[in-house]
Amino acid sequence: MKRTESSIFTEEVAKIAEHTGKMAERLEVITIQNEIERLDRENAHALAAAQTAPATPGVGIAGGCVQVIGLLLFTAFGLFFATSTSQMGAPFILPLFGGGFALIGVISLIAVIAKAATSGAKDGQASSYETRRAELVQKLAALAEK
Repeated sequence: MKRTESSIFTEEVAKIAEHTGKMAERLEVITIQNEIERLDRENAHALAAAQTAPATPGVGIAGGCVQVIGLLLFTAFGLFFATSTSQMGAPFILPLFGGGFALIGVISLIAVIAKAATSGAKDGQASSYETRRAELVQKLAALAEK
């Protein structure tokens, strides 16, 4: 026990305070490790999809362009078929088939464009995951250096 004019304290209290500080640092390390594991679990499906995705974005873009061109041709054929059969005086069912082809082409075209838009959003989500994970790993490394 040490005594001064203004206070009385023991060396044990100082040791307890030191151990408490070390425990707080360890708790922070564990918290960061748990956060990294949680991020990995939440984004495991995105990581698996990224591994099976095309190696270059140009391949996906080229495939999308081919799809759009094919669907435009499909829709144009449906419209051509519908108008030409109705002008020839064919039974009502034939122009209806052409209209159905055109409708399917338009719906498919909308689906392809929507899929392209959401794939861009997923790329942004993956990059935010990588950024957050890098920040946490950096904090963990800083704590390990102490």
